[in-house]
Amino acid sequence: MFKNSKLFFWTVEILAVTLLIFMLMQLDFLFQPIQTLLALLFIPFIIAGFLYYIFKPVVIFMEKRWKIKRFFAILIVLLSLLGIVIWSVASIIPNVVSQLTSLINASSRAVPELRDWISSLQSDPRFSAFYRQLDVDSIVSNINLSYTDILNKLLQNLTGSLGRIVSIISSVVMVAILVPILLYYMLKDGEKLLPTLKQTIFREDPLGIIELLEKMNATISRYISGVALDSLLVFIFVFVGYMLFGIPYAFLFASFSAITNLIPYAGPYIGVIPVIFTLAFTQPWTALLAVTYVLVLQQIDGNLVYPKIVGNAVKVHPVTVMILMLVSGSLYGILGMIIAVPVYSLVKEIVKFLAGLWHNHREQQKKKIISK
Repeated sequence: MFKNSKLFFWTVEILAVTLLIFMLMQLDFLFQPIQTLLALLFIPFIIAGFLYYIFKPVVIFMEKRWKIKRFFAILIVLLSLLGIVIWSVASIIPNVVSQLTSLINASSRAVPELRDWISSLQSDPRFSAFYRQLDVDSIVSNINLSYTDILNKLLQNLTGSLGRIVSIISSVVMVAILVPILLYYMLKDGEKLLPTLKQTIFREDPLGIIELLEKMNATISRYISGVALDSLLVFIFVFVGYMLFGIPYAFLFASFSAITNLIPYAGPYIGVIPVIFTLAFTQPWTALLAVTYVLVLQQIDGNLVYPKIVGNAVKVHPVTVMILMLVSGSLYGILGMIIAVPVYSLVKEIVKFLAGLWHNHREQQKKKIISK
């Protein structure tokens, strides 16, 4: 009797699942390579997926309007991306070297001037008593502000972290290799995925799974289009502002701001860092003006433009978008802010799908009762 009861059935099921999980945990050596592989492919896949939704309309436009074969259209997109990356790196590296040289030269002049200024306070009657009480001479002699010492310590730290640096470089190289490959195959065969599933696995689809996948795909596409539009507006306003302020590399810095703007709220602050680094030692007032301009622009974009554009794209109220940003940011940081809106939109589609199934089930039950 007990063997036929639901209690016995669910007890056995729970014990079996628990035993299975325990056994899988003991086979960590077997699943570790799989976990490493998934971690390696996650970032390239996300980047390639984002670029896929951005450039898919471009490829389709060249294919239908200009009658270019898809292979050559994809090749044009990939070569354009490669050219932008090479141009950006070629523009950034000389500027970084120049700024580091200026920083070293400025530090070599600033340290003796600082010591001379501190020593001059000794002859000033307003500070002489304070100078003697603090024993500034011993403080100055003990302070090791030599820029060569600072560089030596920096090099020592870099040498100690050499393994980590090599690991980061290897990861960057791997991403740079995998992203174009994944993007090529996504642009080439991405549109065939859902029709293939419909003809094979979901040939009989009474629940409408393919329709749900199509809606989810359309939701992601609209979200990325909305984010791309917002980043384009940020690029235009930042580029125009930097041009008016006479900031060098305005196009490059505006492009960097547009890319970092993909990170809600925190992105604009990251995007202004290269400008600060470039102008801090040569044009500090211009750097301050640029930072102020970007901060004001960020407030307008983050609180008004971004919620409106992205909310309309995924059919979510702007206030809901702002709440999602705040809650996810406080719980999961930058990553939570990035995925909050698309995850919420996908979950909403799944909930609507399940609610539709439940509604259809109830209607069928009512019809059965009426027919009896």
